[in-house]
Amino acid sequence: MSQQPALGTIHHFYISVSDYEKSVEFYDSFLPKLGYKMLRNNSLCTCWVNQYLSQFGIVRAKEEYKDIKHIRYAVGYHHLAWNASSKEDVDKFYEFLVDKNYKILDAPKDYNYAPVYYAVFWEDPDGFKLELCYVPFPYESENKQE
Repeated sequence: MSQQPALGTIHHFYISVSDYEKSVEFYDSFLPKLGYKMLRNNSLCTCWVNQYLSQFGIVRAKEEYKDIKHIRYAVGYHHLAWNASSKEDVDKFYEFLVDKNYKILDAPKDYNYAPVYYAVFWEDPDGFKLELCYVPFPYESENKQE
């Protein structure tokens, strides 16, 4: 019996990139560390899939748009965040990013977005903001009152 995706889960998320080969190498360097396997790699697109059947992929930008860089606060995509299972996962991943000399936007630290929110932010070759975050769910309060 084949596995079926759950209703409402994201099927795929694709971005257009200016340097296709460089971006394939970039994303393939870390997506397997996050549980993704390459599903397709051809001249049209490359995509990776995780155990929940969600796909992340890249496509070549049209030639006339290759030099237009992503603007984070313009209408459209802002950033993409993946879950981590622990703060240690985030720290280890940060070390990997540093070793690869990827552009770090914010080193791992706690944020006040939720009672526990620990994350690292980095950028892809086209300036897309990426994040790995540890956010226990349901949200756990560090200051529980009983």
